[in-house]
Amino acid sequence: MKKIIIIFVLVILLITGCSTKGKPNVIVGEKPIVYVSFYPLYFLAEEIGRDNIDLKMVIPNGVDSHDYEPSMKQLKAIEEADVFIYNGAGFENWAEKLVGTIVEEDKTLKASDYVELIEINGTFDPHIWLNPENMNRIGEKIRDIFISLDEDNKNEYEKNFNELSNRLKILDKEFKDGLKDKKKDTILVSHSAFAYMADRYDFQQVSVAGINPEQEPSPRTIANIIEMTEEENFEYIFLETLANPKTVDIIAEETNLKTLLLNPLEGLTEEEQNNGEDYISIMEKNLINLKKALVE
Repeated sequence: MKKIIIIFVLVILLITGCSTKGKPNVIVGEKPIVYVSFYPLYFLAEEIGRDNIDLKMVIPNGVDSHDYEPSMKQLKAIEEADVFIYNGAGFENWAEKLVGTIVEEDKTLKASDYVELIEINGTFDPHIWLNPENMNRIGEKIRDIFISLDEDNKNEYEKNFNELSNRLKILDKEFKDGLKDKKKDTILVSHSAFAYMADRYDFQQVSVAGINPEQEPSPRTIANIIEMTEEENFEYIFLETLANPKTVDIIAEETNLKTLLLNPLEGLTEEEQNNGEDYISIMEKNLINLKKALVE
């Protein structure tokens, strides 16, 4: 039903001529209106744009990003964007429908176009933001598009990006240094979100669910994982902040595994927001728990 509503809105906008075609980039004296699909892109845009942009996020914090569908009100609001930034690689199915209709293609930035994608079972893994190097590359493109929209603040965008880039490089080095003396090379996770992290820092993930956390594993898959944990002498299984822990709890109980948190950073919980957490601080917590499973 939500998909039908989205298509209906797109048709109405086209019929009434409510497209962004011919709209100037930014009116002098006004901030660029920037829409991002979800939290990791919000983090980058906020760090680079700061007070010079009017930043809005489509997928609210605290909800599962994979199956989110924007409301009619949100779709109408995105029409006013000077730039719409989204992940791509199948992560936000609704976003592809906006490009060329509500938002012109030259006013969009598709983050997955600027990184090397990893394929899992014939499907591209969209979780590109869990590699800090990818975040750095995407941030560079966001900097460039902000400058193209608002050249008066070019120096600030460049300064902000350089500061952010340094933080991401330090984070990347912390992961490399922290995981270089691994005693194990495989982690057990609730869903297959960590391929880019694993590829960057040379470990493997075994997942209970697929790329989408709502994909329920078969009884055979669960039985195979339980058997593998006993053979490989796993100590931990990783939970996530926004995913249903039911299946993981079953496996942990059957195998006496301890649970740890590995945050896929698709959105912040209310507690994380209240504590002033951000991408960097949560990734550092991820590293602490990875070291427990792989190094200690």
